[in-house]
Amino acid sequence: MASTTCPFCKRYSHMTVKWAELKDHGPTSIGVHFYTAQGIAKCDHCGRASAGFTTKPNQNAQHAVDYLSHAPDDSITWYPSVGHAPEFPDVPEHIARAAQEAHSSRSINALMAAILMARTVVEATAKEKSITTGNLLSKIDELASQNIIRNDTKEAAHEIRHLGNDMAHGDISDLPDADDVADVLALMDEVLNEVFQGPAKTARLRARRSNPSA
Repeated sequence: MASTTCPFCKRYSHMTVKWAELKDHGPTSIGVHFYTAQGIAKCDHCGRASAGFTTKPNQNAQHAVDYLSHAPDDSITWYPSVGHAPEFPDVPEHIARAAQEAHSSRSINALMAAILMARTVVEATAKEKSITTGNLLSKIDELASQNIIRNDTKEAAHEIRHLGNDMAHGDISDLPDADDVADVLALMDEVLNEVFQGPAKTARLRARRSNPSA
């Protein structure tokens, strides 16, 4: 009970409730009182604090700490939320971290943040390949000119740039929807695959073929 993936240490850990209170939502049509239990809990692994909320039928509701501590794990909403992101093992660490942040932002419905981070990933990728002058448009074109990315991937990177520029320049009256963000992140992943992950996998395969006894 009261266990979750900690947003700070990323371990699945029991959360020890340190403080909690109950809010009575009043009786339902059948006379049963419902309560929200809200409280602060500390990760048993790293000691960082998160806020937890749960709404369940009356179960010893006079004891708020026990109420939250013994609520089913899947009934508790924790804040900060834990973002979910894929691994990018063959991508430089600082770029992989930004790509994971883009995916994590999407997983908690921070859609504008996801697009902005995807744009950052594209520009950081160009810089990692020593393309450091000009605006992002010219950097993407130069990636293609140097045959680091295919023309199709260049167009994908430009789509990320277009949406990211809107966010970066304050054009946020028309908010992106979930489908927009899913497409942007898929395109970002394709850029990373072509620039970093595909070549790394090819190099490993070539090395195994060249030295089969290794």
